[in-house]
Amino acid sequence: MSADHTEETPHVHDQAAEVAHAWHHFRENVKFFACFLGIILLTVFAFNINFGSWNTVAILVLAALRSGLIAYFMASMFKPFSFVTRNFIFSAIFLAAMIFLSLWDSETGDPIKDRINVPSQSHVP
Repeated sequence: MSADHTEETPHVHDQAAEVAHAWHHFRENVKFFACFLGIILLTVFAFNINFGSWNTVAILVLAALRSGLIAYFMASMFKPFSFVTRNFIFSAIFLAAMIFLSLWDSETGDPIKDRINVPSQSHVP
């Protein structure tokens, strides 16, 4: 063997450190699932409450909280800013745009139905 070649020392297995690391992740996951369960229960209870004109806002806030927690959990699995993280961000923006467009469209009425009933287009013999 040449002088510049060194053999690697084997990795020492530290079970106590790995157990502490596993407990850290366990506590982190328990906190997440407790928050998620709390929001799910809040959603179930809110289903029976009539918020009046605030129904849409309450539904969207609870949905955003659930989605945010799921996105946080998934992002914690992929710590570096990766392709998956960029896709989550794009998906959130896309979902917000679709919700906005749906709400906006529901306020404008039915343009196809309104166009058919225009008196100038009806051909009465």
